[in-house]
Amino acid sequence: MKNIEVAFKQGDRVTRPGVNGPVGTVQNVRIETVRASVKQEGAEPPGVAITVLWDNGTVSHFVPDALQKV
Repeated sequence: MKNIEVAFKQGDRVTRPGVNGPVGTVQNVRIETVRASVKQEGAEPPGVAITVLWDNGTVSHFVPDALQKV
């Protein structure tokens, strides 16, 4: 399987662009893959989900495009 480049890593400080809200810390980067035997030619690349622990104690999950580093 190819290495997947993700702009975020555990411990990065992030916020949501264009939203006046808390700053958070990346807790986990999850890459969802499909078994080679099930994968279809030309299928979409693996999905990436970022788990963020916000400074207000809330935990959320986002796609990488929904976050920006602080």
